[in-house]
Amino acid sequence: MRLNAFIAKAGFSSRRKAVELIKEGKVKVGGKVVNEPWYIIKEGDAVTVSGKLIHSEKNLYFIINKPKGVTTTVDDPYALKKVTEILPKKYARLYPIGRLDKDSRGLIILTNDGDLCYKLTHPKFEVEKEYVATVKGLLEDDVLLRLKRGVFSEGDILKIKSYSGVKKLGDHTTLHVVIAEGKKRHLRRIFKAVGSPVTDLKRIRIGSLGLGELREGGFEKIEREDIYKLALKGVKNAKVIIS
Repeated sequence: MRLNAFIAKAGFSSRRKAVELIKEGKVKVGGKVVNEPWYIIKEGDAVTVSGKLIHSEKNLYFIINKPKGVTTTVDDPYALKKVTEILPKKYARLYPIGRLDKDSRGLIILTNDGDLCYKLTHPKFEVEKEYVATVKGLLEDDVLLRLKRGVFSEGDILKIKSYSGVKKLGDHTTLHVVIAEGKKRHLRRIFKAVGSPVTDLKRIRIGSLGLGELREGGFEKIEREDIYKLALKGVKNAKVIIS
């Protein structure tokens, strides 16, 4: 197994982050620094990252229906509650895939599978994520088409892939919206840029993996073959990443 894949499979980090650690000289094999991410790990090799001995372990997968107020940044010292705390303590080494800000709710995956994390978060794979968004104002078709073409915000061009189920009630609009990229606070920024800030945001789907009937604040274990089949269904170029 390649060194970066070994680190990811051990649940230490994503494969992409493992490459950075290796190139920074923080990884040793048999007591010697190795700077090549593609270095082949053999059975019995002792691998350390920043002085910590790591071991390949069984990959675990959970889906969580995250409530508002729960933080997905696991190293946030000011978080009142982290998403990892929803699971029993024996799963403390799992980490969330992707972003879902504190004020948003819905589907998030927790795992120790760095490969899956890489495939679901790297922009080149264009994984679809579907949300139900409620925003201020009554969105007209010309504004929605503008969101598909792209909106400039804080140095980024932000886009949505598609929208559906538009409902206008009072001075708010609720709609389903799909994105295939995941910049920080993507939907909140794009709607704010057109003058319709988000008042509620719920993620209901990643790839073909949906929340189903999972209650808010609840979690459910899912098998590896199922999550790969659903979350990565139809994902562009997913097969190029191998162990």
